[in-house]
Amino acid sequence: MSNAPLSASWKDLPSEFLQRLPGILCPEDLACFRQFTEQPRSLSARITDHHLSLQEAQLELERSGFSVQAIDWMPEAMLLSPPDRRLIQETMIHGSGGMLIQSLSSMAAVEALDVMPGHDVLDCCAAPGGKASLIRFRQQGQGILVANDLSRRRIQKMQRLFGQIHVEGVDVHMQSAETLGGSHATCFDRVLLDAPCSGEGRFRLESPSTWNDWEPGKIRRLAKLQQRLLRSALRTLRPDGVLVYSTCTLAPEENEVVVSRILNNPPFPIAIEPVEVDCPGRRPALLEWKEQQLSGDIQHAMRIIPEDGMTPFFIAKLRRIS
Repeated sequence: MSNAPLSASWKDLPSEFLQRLPGILCPEDLACFRQFTEQPRSLSARITDHHLSLQEAQLELERSGFSVQAIDWMPEAMLLSPPDRRLIQETMIHGSGGMLIQSLSSMAAVEALDVMPGHDVLDCCAAPGGKASLIRFRQQGQGILVANDLSRRRIQKMQRLFGQIHVEGVDVHMQSAETLGGSHATCFDRVLLDAPCSGEGRFRLESPSTWNDWEPGKIRRLAKLQQRLLRSALRTLRPDGVLVYSTCTLAPEENEVVVSRILNNPPFPIAIEPVEVDCPGRRPALLEWKEQQLSGDIQHAMRIIPEDGMTPFFIAKLRRIS
């Protein structure tokens, strides 16, 4: 663990952001979040090779000097210590493409999607590709996967990742996710919308670039975009299809409020279902925000706070009623 001094302190975070937190997190969870921003982050990874067992990966990593903790709710995943990304990238298993460093909360979003072999799947905002690669792993090569993104640079990064970890059979698209509901209406059994967000769950005091552009107006702009993206993404579902909406932010305007507004004015009949991922740090969704009462069904969504290697996240699971 590094003892290097922090480049910033808690009080250096935007004052309006700090003022909002007690309305979002209880005191215990706020303490967890503060600790998360101040201390070195845990490092998690998952197997990307169907021919490699977790036990084989664990033995190889232990021979390389790592302590490995298996994750009971995510069979391909592990927590690694020391959390040194560079050292992990130097291991044989990483160099051969058999393992990918990825956050547990990102894996939880795909776990909530419940992808099975043969499902046709859309990842609306897929780059840099970690979640899309896990979706393809779960498909076991059966079914269509469309990995879409608007940024050519991010798509190129995703394609490099797919090459490094030997992901094949992915249909990579570059278009605005707001238009997918028209171009790909009723095409998919599963849809992931990991929406662009204000990224509050990524704030690190050692890295001011993670938070120095935060301001309330950014949240408002993103919330409007997220509603448009979610409405479009829902239209790509087949009857009885499932969509997972996720973000890595704490802001209720980008999480519960977005989903609640869609539930109150859906494009067609939809239902929100419980997120059945038994991971650490899971918390119920907020039922109100700034004296605004939200849809009672929003209780089925979940928040994740940073416990046991998890990072802050929000996940909601929606089904198109046939």
